[in-house]
Amino acid sequence: MRVYADHAATTPMDQRVFDAMVPFLTEKFHNPSSLYMGGRIVRQAIDETRSLIADYLGCDPDELFFTSGGTEAANLALFGAARHQGAGEKKRIVVGATEHHAVGLAAKALAEEGFTIITVPCDRYGYISPDVLEQYITDDTGIVSIMWANNETGMLQPVKELCSVAKKFGALFHTDAVQALGSQRIRLDEVGVDLLSASSHKTYGPKGCGVLFIRSGVSVTPLLYGGAQEKQVRGGTEDPAAIIGFGKAIELLAEEREKRVELQRAVARRFLEGISDIPDVLFNSPQDSVVPGIISLSIAGVESEPLLLHLGIAGIDASMGAACNTHVVEPSYVLQAMNVPETHINGNVRFSFGKDSRLEDADIAAKALIATVDKLRRHRVDDIL
Repeated sequence: MRVYADHAATTPMDQRVFDAMVPFLTEKFHNPSSLYMGGRIVRQAIDETRSLIADYLGCDPDELFFTSGGTEAANLALFGAARHQGAGEKKRIVVGATEHHAVGLAAKALAEEGFTIITVPCDRYGYISPDVLEQYITDDTGIVSIMWANNETGMLQPVKELCSVAKKFGALFHTDAVQALGSQRIRLDEVGVDLLSASSHKTYGPKGCGVLFIRSGVSVTPLLYGGAQEKQVRGGTEDPAAIIGFGKAIELLAEEREKRVELQRAVARRFLEGISDIPDVLFNSPQDSVVPGIISLSIAGVESEPLLLHLGIAGIDASMGAACNTHVVEPSYVLQAMNVPETHINGNVRFSFGKDSRLEDADIAAKALIATVDKLRRHRVDDIL
């Protein structure tokens, strides 16, 4: 029996989500921009889904724009808002040190267009203090982008307070909420952000679908041209099945979020209890301010790749951190920003449990990790001798 402990990378599609999508993959296949009955039926379903997600997030349906995923949504937020503001004097962009590449690399590309990119440092656990952020914002700052929850460690940021700091300087505030959406209470009518990007596939919905919230009155320059879809903000024929699946995932999340969070916390606690005797381990996920179920560890005396390979052989699916960087052998830039010491940084592993995880999964994963770390450390000593 395999234990899937990589829900932070992606979640298995809920059967109820799949069932909701099937009609839009078969008989309701029509282009939602068509004027005949089939197209109008699909358009109505998309509009109803937009309203459902807006109701859950606490915003107006007209403020939500569907994309191909969280990466496109974040890119549209950064490029779109920066290029619109860049026509004036707002040429400064402030980003957190541990942002996903969808934000970090977008900012790097914007630097080549003449924007000034400022990176805000974090503490040992990836936390960015509002007081620290204020030191890096000036009146010529156009956008501040700090993620709600880190995809490698699950660290939660004080988004409402950080947003308030940006507003003092008249800057827009974007947050990448891809990792936060599945567990955190997100109310856009309370938190004050101008732009928020999110994705379906980390909430037990389909891959290839995301959403960008753009607060009314904020303008962005489109990335894609070719059609009038999504009110000319994001051209291209919509994927109705994926959108309806995303909506169903949000509907289920609204009903089950608290129960899921409670379970994921219980499984994570059980796992942490099970590995408490492993010596020389640094915990990168502070459990009092982390996405429930995510545990990032840095273990001295082992390296991530052989550790994960051995865990895989033992039936445990875990990861080094961001799935997007799986084939990169260099130390995680997130952990580097957190000043994880060299003695531990190459032995990073992330376990992330989901809504269907069991306490037994935590026990199995803990035993496998203990055995694997012991084996790799003994081999390392033998090699030295």
